[in-house]
Amino acid sequence: MITQQNVQLKPVSRGNYLMRNVLRHNVVFTEGGKGDAAYILTEGRIEISGTVADRKKVFAILKPISIFGEMALFLDDGVRTATAIALEDSKVIVVTRDDLEEFMRQSPRVIASIITVLVNRLKATTRKAMKVPSVGLGVVRILDLFSACGTTELKYDATVRSLAEAFVAGPERIEGYLHGLADQGLVAIGRDADDVRIIRIRERDLLGAVMRNREEA
Repeated sequence: MITQQNVQLKPVSRGNYLMRNVLRHNVVFTEGGKGDAAYILTEGRIEISGTVADRKKVFAILKPISIFGEMALFLDDGVRTATAIALEDSKVIVVTRDDLEEFMRQSPRVIASIITVLVNRLKATTRKAMKVPSVGLGVVRILDLFSACGTTELKYDATVRSLAEAFVAGPERIEGYLHGLADQGLVAIGRDADDVRIIRIRERDLLGAVMRNREEA
């Protein structure tokens, strides 16, 4: 694999986001390296792989629009758990931790992409543990990750739709979990200044609060 040394960075839209051109066979990041940014694939294809039992294992082949490397924005140590390499000339948007909240606010499609990626990661981890995924706990974990990253307000309809698709569950089931959290005072369901229905996350440590409520019940 070839590690790209020279990349072209340019502003995207009105924000501070940078577009990176990644040539075919060039590495975006390497497993075990330090990560401080996520990437949104807008053109091309990216291979995500890792080392399993001393052998390379391909986890996914990404096509636009996909987000990858996002766990660097949520984990304190920010260590990369996989290698990302371009299978063809590609373009990615570089998103830092500080940029994430603004980018999601301006680009609703990205919220759906992030939710799908995180849910699939949780489901894969659960399968490895040989347990049946808990949709309710998965919903809480996703909302908790957004809260930890500073995003406490999400559009209701888009969030319900994305979670339902990712968990292969009916929208009514997802709404039931969200309203259950609202009944506990952990989230609020209302409308913003533009009369768009939204979910406001009230608890910074949403997962911890849910677990404490379970212990007390």
